[in-house]
Formats: sequence, structure tokens, C-alpha cells
Amino acid sequence: MIFYRSWSPVQALSFDLDDTLYDNWPYIKRAEQWLTDYLKEQVHATAHLTHSQWQAYKRKVIKRDPRLKGDVSACRVAWLHLAFTEHGMADNEASQLAQEIFQQFLAVRSDFEVPAESLALLQALAQRYRLVAITNGNVDIASIGLGGLFELELKAGGQFRAKPAADMYQYACQQLQLAPQQIAHVGDHCITDVAGATKAGYRSIWLNQYSQQARKLQALPDIEISQLAQLQYLL
Repeated sequence: MIFYRSWSPVQALSFDLDDTLYDNWPYIKRAEQWLTDYLKEQVHATAHLTHSQWQAYKRKVIKRDPRLKGDVSACRVAWLHLAFTEHGMADNEASQLAQEIFQQFLAVRSDFEVPAESLALLQALAQRYRLVAITNGNVDIASIGLGGLFELELKAGGQFRAKPAADMYQYACQQLQLAPQQIAHVGDHCITDVAGATKAGYRSIWLNQYSQQARKLQALPDIEISQLAQLQYLL
């Protein structure tokens, strides 16, 4: 645990989710494989498309609407819809199918439970701090065992630009009626979490589990931890 600045108590903790409270890679990899298999086996109109061709559709919708880059849910629905319509489906049919497939994808993507250690830590922290989730992802928070733990659950998309933009950080302050410096944000990403939170006026706690080099930082965190469990020292 490294302190880069003198620490003063805060009233709330905000948390990134993916790769902070759990290792996201196995779950998103499984979900992507499910989607690949489903599209090949169940959607005959696009069964012939390769991975690179699907990625081209993703790039195409983002080029048309750059806002989709920060909204992973809307982006996925958009590139599915585009591919379906370009391969002969009526717009209404393509729209309905894209939404149905996305909901199934989201269920697979959220079919896991947060490690017991993370859950126990959050439950302990909730006795002292107000907790907020701030994520660029789209995991179903209740499905992974975190339902009811966070006073506020914020996801990029819609009215919120993705981190490191300040939208979700600022909204959390407004809803909690706290000044930014009264909140500490915990996350693994040098830019979206550390730089984003710091520029929004938050205190920041960098979870550096994999010995990332500090030169990647665009802003200095208040605290660096190598394991989530080190947050127990804030109790």
C-alpha cells in the first residue's frame, strides 16, 4: 500500500467493477464465444460471417455514431442490427432479433458471482462508507451477487459518457450531495479510473494487481494498492 498524498477520511467510495472486484476476462471471453456460436448456429442469414467481418460492422457503426464507442450495450445491438439488415432482414425483424440476442448475451456475460472475498470486503466497507458503482461495462450487478450493496449504480451509455469523462463522477456527487473530495474512487485502469476520478476532483485509489508501471499514469493516485483486500485498512 503506497500513499502518494496525505490521506484524510472520505464519506463515500465508488468502485469500478470489471477487473477491480473480479477478473472480467474469463466471463467476457465465455460470453463472446457463446455469441459467436449462437450467430453461426441460429441466425442463418449471417452464419457465414467471420470474426473480422463482425468487427468491421462494429467499426462501421462507431464511425457513423462515435458516441457508441462509450456505450458497449447500444454498440453491440447496433452492429448486430446493421449486419442483419444488410443481409436481407426487414428493419423491424432485425431490431427485435438484435435486442433478443443481446439480452441473452448479457445473461451469459453476467452468469457468475463476485469472489466471496470481494463481497465480504464490500459488506464491511458499507458499514462505514456510502458505496457507489461506476462502470463503463454492462454487467448485471444483481446477477453477480452485488444487488443492494451500492447506493447508486452508474453505467456508461445514454446520458453518461464513458469514463474518463466526468459525467458519472459528477452525477454521483450530485446524487450523494457530497463534494468530489469527499469520495474516493477505486479502480484498476490508469486512465478511466485514476485519471478520470482525479480530474473530477475525487480522491483516487489505484488497484495495481499486475505491477503496471507508474509511467502509464496520467494522474497520480492518492493511494496505490496491489490487492483489493488492502482496502480493509480504511475500516
